[in-house]
Amino acid sequence: MTENPNSDVTIVVPCRNEERTLPEIYADLKRRGYTVLVPIAKSSIDGTKAVCEQLSIDHFVDSGGGKGVGLTESISHVKTQILVFFDADGSHSVEEIEPMVDKLRATGANLVIGSRIMGGSLELYDGSLESFLRTIFTFTINQIVNTRFGAHITDTQNGFRAARTASMRAITLTGKTFEIETEMIMKMLKKGMKIEEVPAREMPRKFGKSGVSIIKHGWRYIACILGNLL
Repeated sequence: MTENPNSDVTIVVPCRNEERTLPEIYADLKRRGYTVLVPIAKSSIDGTKAVCEQLSIDHFVDSGGGKGVGLTESISHVKTQILVFFDADGSHSVEEIEPMVDKLRATGANLVIGSRIMGGSLELYDGSLESFLRTIFTFTINQIVNTRFGAHITDTQNGFRAARTASMRAITLTGKTFEIETEMIMKMLKKGMKIEEVPAREMPRKFGKSGVSIIKHGWRYIACILGNLL
C-alpha cells in the first residue's frame, strides 16, 4: 500500500452559507488524502451543515461572532501536525496547498502564507471602491508589520496559509472576524517564529458575495494592530 504523504495535514475549511461549493472542494481534498475539518459559522442559514452530514465531513458549529471565532475554535479539533486554512468559496486552489506545505516542512517555518502579491490575483483589485480600499489597506498593514518586526511579508492578509499545529496553539488569538490573519502574524513574530511565503492566486468566489468589508471591519484591524505593536 502506498503511504499517504498528506496524512499529517488537516485542511480547515471555514464555511458560512457554502452549500454549493463545499461538495466539490471536499471531494478534491479527500482525493488527495487530506484530512478535512469544517467549522460552520453559527450564523450560516443554508444547508452547509446538512451537506457535511450527508458527506460525513468532520465538522462543528462555532460559538458565533465571525470567521476568527471559527478558525480559533478549529485549532483544538485538529489532530495532525500541520493545518491549512482554506476558503470554501472557490477562491483558493487545491493545487497550491502542496507547495505551501512543502515549504513549511523544508524551511522549518511556523507559518507559510500564500502571497497574492507574488502569485497574482484575479480578485485583489476588481475596480470597485471596496477592492481599492482593501488593496490599499493590505499594503498599509504590510508596511506597518514589516517595519515593526523587521519582516519582509508581501501579503499579510491572505487567509490561505499553512501552519504547524503546535505553533498555532502557542499563541492566543482573540480576533473575531477577518483581523485574525493580522493578529496571527503579529503574535507569531512577537514570539520569534519564522514566517515564509509562496506564490498563490486568488480567484473570484464562485457564488455569493464576500463578507470582507474594510468599511465595516476596518476599526477591528486598527484595534488589532495597535494592540499588538508593543
